[in-house]
Amino acid sequence: MGLKVFKECCKNCLLSEDRIVSPKTVKGIIKDCVEKQTHFICHKSEDDEEIVCSAFFKTMGHKSQMVRIAERLNVLEFVEQLDSKKLVTYKEIKTLKNTEK
Repeated sequence: MGLKVFKECCKNCLLSEDRIVSPKTVKGIIKDCVEKQTHFICHKSEDDEEIVCSAFFKTMGHKSQMVRIAERLNVLEFVEQLDSKKLVTYKEIKTLKNTEK
């Protein structure tokens, strides 16, 4: 059993414009991952599985100690997403709140 990584980005990827959290939250998550040399677990992971975000892996995986170890040991496992539904984005929520004022 290796380190699982999603093959493709989810429709609400943390590193996309369609993310479900604020830019400030994104910066905090990324900063925490870099400082701790860890990786970001995609919110689409199911059943208590920890599956690395595809975009994080592709753009920042080299900063994660676990990703580097898994690559060296050749134990990365690329998996499909089971849930591909798009959630309401942070931008959409913010726009709705602004129109309600």
